[in-house]
Amino acid sequence: MKRIWDQQNDEPLYAINEAALHRSIKSRKERASRSNNINDFGLTAICIATAIIYSIRFIVNTTPTIFNYLMVIGLLFIIGYIWYGRIRRKKQEQFFGHTMLGDLNHTIASLQYKTNRSKNMVWWFVVPLAILTMLNMWQIDVSLWEWLGVGAAFILSALLMRWEYNRCNKPRLRNLEALRDKLTDMNDVSQ
Repeated sequence: MKRIWDQQNDEPLYAINEAALHRSIKSRKERASRSNNINDFGLTAICIATAIIYSIRFIVNTTPTIFNYLMVIGLLFIIGYIWYGRIRRKKQEQFFGHTMLGDLNHTIASLQYKTNRSKNMVWWFVVPLAILTMLNMWQIDVSLWEWLGVGAAFILSALLMRWEYNRCNKPRLRNLEALRDKLTDMNDVSQ
């Protein structure tokens, strides 16, 4: 922002370097889109790897439990859910203009997608996998330490997701929405 002196009223005014602000918004948009793509592909890779491991357990283990089958089916549903969300997000991205406000709205939409995912991920990812894992562990003989370790891992992952939601994603989203409100207010005033 540049400080400009209003000689009529003897008070400072501020001007925005629109080109620099637009570059900053484009950079944030690309970062948010890249982050969402990494999350989509990363979660898919984790689910595919886990499904393959459980499928190999079917072949090696002469007496697989029903929960081995349910784990693979659950992972396939999760992959479907991830890709359904990705396809919807990609379709919505086509409707944003290439103006500064359009790029800002695109960035906000991408961050809302990420924020909603991190907010709800415990319920559509961690809880189903934790339940299926615990039921599978119940069918086979595992030690108390394995129960404690696996339980602690699921609890820690849920806590980390809530931390990311509250400390990272929500504040970024609020900041971008505040910037959009300022730009919209400035645009209304100038017209």
